[in-house]
Amino acid sequence: MTQVLPSNVTDLFASEMIAPEFLLLLADRDGSVLTHPAMMHATGPMGSNVVWVRHIGLGGYDTLSSTTPGSDIATTAMSDNKTAVTVATRGKRYEMDDLAQFLVGGLLNPVAFAQDAVIAIAQTVISLAANVTDGFSATAGSSGVNATWANVLAAKATLGVAKANGEMLGLLHPVQWGDLELDAMSLGIGPAVANPGIVNTGLGAYKGRQFGIDFYVSSAVPTANGGADRAGGIWTRGGLCWADVEVEQALAADADKRISLGRGAVEFVRQGLRLASSVVVSHTAGVALGIDDAGVSLITDA
Repeated sequence: MTQVLPSNVTDLFASEMIAPEFLLLLADRDGSVLTHPAMMHATGPMGSNVVWVRHIGLGGYDTLSSTTPGSDIATTAMSDNKTAVTVATRGKRYEMDDLAQFLVGGLLNPVAFAQDAVIAIAQTVISLAANVTDGFSATAGSSGVNATWANVLAAKATLGVAKANGEMLGLLHPVQWGDLELDAMSLGIGPAVANPGIVNTGLGAYKGRQFGIDFYVSSAVPTANGGADRAGGIWTRGGLCWADVEVEQALAADADKRISLGRGAVEFVRQGLRLASSVVVSHTAGVALGIDDAGVSLITDA
């Protein structure tokens, strides 16, 4: 039987096909961060270790200058704006003898492993993204001080001054979002107020759209200042770039051993000498900062 599987790591996030034991990092598993308009992406060919993500036209425009008849118009230099993203292969392996205890009701079939791979791959890329949000030159917030909505507005204003454009994406640590909820309460926005994006959200990764910014949380957001702070980020299109690499399609003879997810793979490996089988999930990807002026690091108390 041919399985219809996703061609993109963010195509499949329903949890109905996988045992609860495998839904790790539950609050973080929303992968829609990767398809947000603010995230620039490129896919490289097999064998690539550097993938170029191009953002021509996002780095700013020159206005037209005045001229007079008979005089030459000054030449404006154009640049091929692009960001080099270094990619690396990452993977994980399950041993079938270890998985035997979870083989209940036939849930751990190839589709379940594909589901697990999709979640794991997406969360790996999101964790890579979270770990570079502290790299923007512009910052908002203060070391040792809880995050506030004033910090958020300051970051947005900084992006405006830098002429950043487009949809805005915020990736914060859960502690930073908790501080923003407390700040909202201090501003008189209580649970009874119909404002689901601030105080009535649950524990999912997506926290809603506030001040034109789509907010997500991830426990992978890194620390800063020797662990005293958290370093989330707010950016527009071009601020952060991610890339992955196509995977080799399985041969017909191996179709029952390997599931291609387009840019990730699940392989079922039999190790006869050990009388054991393994399931291997792999993906080649990387994340890098793009246009520095298109992002702001939010540095607040951890």
